[in-house]
Amino acid sequence: MRFFFWFCFVVYWAFLILAPLNAFAEDKTFTCKPVVAGSPKKDGNFYIEDIHEESTPMLDVMHVYQLLIRGEHVFLKNNPSRDFEILIPYKKLADMKEIRDIQEGLRDWDEMLSFDNFRSYYLRYIGGGDTESLKRISINGSNTKTAVITIPMEDYPSYFSLANCEAEITNKNIQIEYDPSKIVS
Repeated sequence: MRFFFWFCFVVYWAFLILAPLNAFAEDKTFTCKPVVAGSPKKDGNFYIEDIHEESTPMLDVMHVYQLLIRGEHVFLKNNPSRDFEILIPYKKLADMKEIRDIQEGLRDWDEMLSFDNFRSYYLRYIGGGDTESLKRISINGSNTKTAVITIPMEDYPSYFSLANCEAEITNKNIQIEYDPSKIVS
């Protein structure tokens, strides 16, 4: 009788301990470090720098960022001072002519970055001083590389970065609060 009691007791406690650990098993966090950055020049060529060069003024100011993949949802934390923001998949925005035009216009940039077999997401980004831009984030199939193309709404040039991402293992649950008004509509 004691054996049966202890067996049930151990199984019960194991369930109480292991069940919450599996509740967030679908969350995958990746830390992404930019390794290539660039922008178009007036002559039609591109200014490009990578981490192997001596002088990298663009890369020096770019933050390491995080991606959080929770089921079908993808979130971006652009820098440590921001919260995670939800990314909108291209397929949800594909009915909008403006987004289709942007996607088509960036096809040359994708070829230049040698970035294929990826999923595209969009983020309406509100920066400091109420500057606004549209970011297109492309993530390869294995989640190890991202390409971020930023299109400012003001009269600034667009720019891009390519980042290497590494999976981050954490035992803490990541709380997500997002503002639906920041979603591109």
